[in-house]
Amino acid sequence: MGCNLKDLATPVQIQLSDLSGQRIAVDAFLTAYQFITSLRARGDGKDGTYLRDSKGRPVSHLMGFLDRATILVEAGIDPVFVFDGRPHALKSETLDGRKERRAKAVEKWEHAVENEDWKAADKLGAQVVSYSPDMVDETKLMLDLLGIAWIEAPMEAEGAASVWCRDGSVSGVASQDWDVLLYGSPVMIRNLTSHGTRKFGRVVSAERILLNDLLSEHEITHEQLVDLGIMVGTDFHPGIHGIGPKTGLKLIKKFGTIEAICAEKDKEIPDNLADIRELFLNHPAQGILPDSGMVNENELRKFLVEEREFSERRMSRALDRMKSAGRMRDMGQSSLFDF
Repeated sequence: MGCNLKDLATPVQIQLSDLSGQRIAVDAFLTAYQFITSLRARGDGKDGTYLRDSKGRPVSHLMGFLDRATILVEAGIDPVFVFDGRPHALKSETLDGRKERRAKAVEKWEHAVENEDWKAADKLGAQVVSYSPDMVDETKLMLDLLGIAWIEAPMEAEGAASVWCRDGSVSGVASQDWDVLLYGSPVMIRNLTSHGTRKFGRVVSAERILLNDLLSEHEITHEQLVDLGIMVGTDFHPGIHGIGPKTGLKLIKKFGTIEAICAEKDKEIPDNLADIRELFLNHPAQGILPDSGMVNENELRKFLVEEREFSERRMSRALDRMKSAGRMRDMGQSSLFDF
């Protein structure tokens, strides 16, 4: 999840209609995990993991993307889902830590299922699910059939999306990962794909954070924000012990850079500091963003209803949203998306 800058940001609640007419880059992997950790088989006799079809294949990811992506389109938003590419070598420690934690959770989960402890299995289920390569491919196929754009980033999805936001290719980056601000996206949008749902008894609202407002409020530069993030901890570095967001802000405002802070506080300068800064300040983002298109209704029905056993009600609900947005083609009818 990158660096936690929540304590430094001042989000503004927005409605989906506030983003109507805008193209928004959406962090696909974090969105997928939102779906597969919330849409799970729960209750007595259930293992707490994915919802599945009759052949045992996970469908939670498809259900989530179908529902939320079409809601965005109906609201007038043109989403482009950005998938992670190959991770940088500096992220290996973070990824290894995640694998180790998941392996421990799987061991406990298997024990719970074996002993029919369904309450424990439910609790552990969110920790053992993963977004497999097959599930990624299925998501991309479904988005193609919906006419909803997607692209694979060279490296980090939120990094490439932030570069595209800086150059005006998209109007904002939708992600829960605060690293979006370190990558320099002018506009970060949180809770976009969970807007209107309920969590802990409250309705979730989308929030917009403007990078320039955050920098102005705290009187720091983007480069200093990156240094602050590295000290707090990111996917590329665990951080400097004892420095959280608020302490880090005071230090960066007083001393200016990590090097000066480490000299003053007698701490070691983070390894690979120049490389980490470069990843945030000049992240790779090759590729031209694809255009959106029209729904391929026949193939979409074949994939979701015939092959993956989606209900007609779920299918019709999604198609009605796309139709209201002008993304369904009548026979012989052309659309702006055809040109």
